[in-house]
Amino acid sequence: MKLVFEKFIFVFICMLIINCSPIVENRGYVFDNELISKIEVGETNAGQVLNILGTPSTTSTIDAKIWYYIYSKAETTAFYQPSVSQRRIITVGFNDESRVTYIEEYGLQDGNIIAFNSNATPTRGRELTILQQLFGNLGRLGAGSLPGN
Repeated sequence: MKLVFEKFIFVFICMLIINCSPIVENRGYVFDNELISKIEVGETNAGQVLNILGTPSTTSTIDAKIWYYIYSKAETTAFYQPSVSQRRIITVGFNDESRVTYIEEYGLQDGNIIAFNSNATPTRGRELTILQQLFGNLGRLGAGSLPGN
């Protein structure tokens, strides 16, 4: 009986440890450093970059002269929210002749944490209770304002 109980405890502890291992999720563009090294500043054009690296994750919104290739690695442990453990962003900038002018790389340490303002903008008017909303129009319509009069 003692041996069965010890085996049960051992299996329970093993399952507990296995369940607490993080779930890793890779998101976005998977980088190949050999391909990135093929891009030469001033020599490579946009079509060649498209053939080498593929379609960018996103482009700049105004003139699309900057291409972004984005990768992130998120880990989720048990029931907690996922946390980003690794991020790599490569930006490729182009000039008017569609030639590469620069290649820059950013990581997780280069990001900024933005504090969102959760305050609500006050609106004009007054706040009505449910009863005021339901019965507020009673008595406002007179016989003279009805259609046909």
